[in-house]
Amino acid sequence: MENKIMDSVKGGFWTKPVIIFVLLLLLLIPLGFISSMISDRAYVKQSAEESIMQPVGGPLRIEGVLISVPYKKQAAVYNENGVAAVSQTTEQIMIAPQSYELSTQLNPQYLKRGIFSVPVFNGDVALKAKFAPLNFEQLNIAESDVLLSEATLILGVGSKKTFTAFPALKANGQDLAQSFAPPKYSPFTQSVHYKLPANLASGGFELAGTLSMQGGQSASFVPVGQDNKFDVKSSWSSPSFSGGWLPKSREVTSSGFNAQWEISGLSTGVPQAWIMDGRREMLESVEASFISPVNNYSLIARCVTYAILFLAVPFLAIFLCEIYSRARIHPIQYLLIGAADVLFYLLVLSFSEHISFLASYLIAAAAVCATILFYGSAIFRARKWGVFIALVHAVSYCLLYGILQSEDYALLMGSVMIFAVIALVMYLTRKIDWYENGLKI
Repeated sequence: MENKIMDSVKGGFWTKPVIIFVLLLLLLIPLGFISSMISDRAYVKQSAEESIMQPVGGPLRIEGVLISVPYKKQAAVYNENGVAAVSQTTEQIMIAPQSYELSTQLNPQYLKRGIFSVPVFNGDVALKAKFAPLNFEQLNIAESDVLLSEATLILGVGSKKTFTAFPALKANGQDLAQSFAPPKYSPFTQSVHYKLPANLASGGFELAGTLSMQGGQSASFVPVGQDNKFDVKSSWSSPSFSGGWLPKSREVTSSGFNAQWEISGLSTGVPQAWIMDGRREMLESVEASFISPVNNYSLIARCVTYAILFLAVPFLAIFLCEIYSRARIHPIQYLLIGAADVLFYLLVLSFSEHISFLASYLIAAAAVCATILFYGSAIFRARKWGVFIALVHAVSYCLLYGILQSEDYALLMGSVMIFAVIALVMYLTRKIDWYENGLKI
């Protein structure tokens, strides 16, 4: 009879780890809801940003300037009787500039929609380009077939909404008039067309003008010349440079940035001249993004990714306290502490929409640790155990924040932390007689 009682007590002790494991699985349910809420709030933010960006035309994108010159193409065709006839069609030559330069000063400011904000900007873009005299022999086209009187200059942009004034351009100091008879094809997303006098189209010219533009979040420029130079200055202190080429030189300070690109046409894939066949390829660009230093939603989503680990460690700490203190902690009490741990992520999400992520993280961590301190002291009837469990939570939150700030080393830090926890548990339990504890719990 006594052996049966002893086996029953041992069985009750050994079922506690199983119960803890089941509780961890149950806590994945509210974590799933919080993860879904993070996605929903990120979508709401994206919708708010799009409603701000739409009136300004979205991200600024200048796709370049090209000359379009039509020419007559003749070919022999044969009917079903084998009789030859001459067919004439009109094709289109595209000519890129020898040199192409853009220079701008963009000073973004935040526009808000509810609690969300987006950096938008207005600015003038100084454009300079130089076109060489035409040489149609390189394309095996007779000069007599070229329709110079129908030559057109094309200015390409991502969206015409980004213009705040009509883009006035001058060729050799001569104002270019807008053309309302655009060429058949354009390699750009959206285009503004200008009538180009025949003497300028054939003899080469220098193009200059100032583009009054607006946009938001980023500015990108497509290098279409044989030699390209872009100069972007801004008061924004946290830029991100991306695209096909990085700046040749850059200076980023607390008061803004200054970046310069110098790009050879050999690396752009844009030939000096080609025959347009109607296909429009997305050309590579350089991009300067005006990003917020911290993306709260992505950080919180990463927090939830590691949540199960940072739930298991406190539960393990409580279980060890239960062994050393000889107290019996009910599964409901485990569940309440786990609920407080889960609410940590919801608190960070809620506060971070109004204040900085770091402040939100500190407030949520302090609130949970304080709650655990008082509750742990009460259920163990000793302050030292409450302090120990709260300290475990505090250290866990510090480690989690370190992982968030070091994305490249997140796996390494997580692996080392797991190993350290296992090693610490082995050290703390090295003298425990698990059978004896099983009898006395």
